[in-house]
Amino acid sequence: MLTFWKKDLKILWRDRTELITILLMPFVLIVILGFALKGLMGGDGSAFEMKVALVEEDKTEQGITEFSQELQQSSLPNEAKQPLMEAAQSFSPKTILLEVLENDLSEQIVLEKMSEADAKQQLADQEVDSILIIPDNFTYHTLQNVFLGEEVTATLRVIKGEHANLIGTIFQNIVEQFSQKLNFETALASVDGVNKAALEPVVLEDIRKEETVTDRDPISSMEYYTIGMAVMFAFYIASAMASKAYTETDQQVVDRIHLSGKHPFHYLAGKVLSVVVLTVIQIGLLFGLSSLILQSFLPFSWEIVLRIGLITVLYALAIGAIGGILTAITVRSGSSVIASMFATGITSVLALLGGSFIPTTTLPPIIQTIGSWTPNGMVMQAYMLANQGLALDDIFPYLLRLTILTFVIFLCSIFIFPKRRTVT
Repeated sequence: MLTFWKKDLKILWRDRTELITILLMPFVLIVILGFALKGLMGGDGSAFEMKVALVEEDKTEQGITEFSQELQQSSLPNEAKQPLMEAAQSFSPKTILLEVLENDLSEQIVLEKMSEADAKQQLADQEVDSILIIPDNFTYHTLQNVFLGEEVTATLRVIKGEHANLIGTIFQNIVEQFSQKLNFETALASVDGVNKAALEPVVLEDIRKEETVTDRDPISSMEYYTIGMAVMFAFYIASAMASKAYTETDQQVVDRIHLSGKHPFHYLAGKVLSVVVLTVIQIGLLFGLSSLILQSFLPFSWEIVLRIGLITVLYALAIGAIGGILTAITVRSGSSVIASMFATGITSVLALLGGSFIPTTTLPPIIQTIGSWTPNGMVMQAYMLANQGLALDDIFPYLLRLTILTFVIFLCSIFIFPKRRTVT
């Protein structure tokens, strides 16, 4: 087995271009993605800014006046009208919204008031990222709903620009959160008394806030994409080894090995071991360069390094098993189609499901579930937990699932690999 392993490493060493691509291309992508998406991770909420055009069609004073007139004409007792009127005059939903956007979120949101026509033109010209329209009678309808219990709709409109869909979605979520908080506070007020709604401000959760169960900083974009690219490019080692097996099959190297009396398992085990060793080297190189050059994975801790080392070895074994089954299929079929398909298509799908490109939390729940059962998805979670300083008990479930999956894949490769071949 060691003889075959040395042979495979020598073959890869001769193909310097492929070897450099496998080992260094991930680092290039880490730098590009890490700097391009810096600030969307790691709790740096001030790293992005959105420009929003504000279209005010609502007139606050007019809305309060109309509500006052309706209140006076209502059948409510006179002793109830006065406190309702006082509460309505001190409760302005539009003012609360603008205070949140202009004060609490002033570092992220730049509001500029303009007409709807100008706003749509600037959105088309990509001068603003979104449009917020406060419709006519917004104040009046909100007061009707809050204090008189009338079922009228007061809807804030958000128009997102196609050029800034992500930022537009974030802003839309902020507005939706405001509406939900406002509705919740006023629902409580209907039980405890209207003055409570007038006095208590609506407080939005800070979109810049990141929660962590350790004292380490939240994971940065550079750390995230170092892990993401490491687990993705490991797949290419498996497919590269299967491609070498096809070349050896085509040149009847495999047939001569069989005729020599060597057990077929030795050839397969040599391929698996080569993939394991190269995967450990690749991931170790990426983590080392990222730490030294990009200052990722700091502060340094031997406990975290040991956990990451354990995860790397187990993942390398999983990639070795995948390389083994690709090799077995390639040798049995005498075709490189499966290895090429894995490298060009399946790897990208697994990378997306596992979270190498974007966090899986942004994907639908069913995709998140599927991704959590992919080898790279399990290891992504394990690496991030380890990097945050969590104990091995928290990481163990992912490692156990990965080990079981590795064992199953390796057994399949043994069954698929041909026991003997007929030389023609």
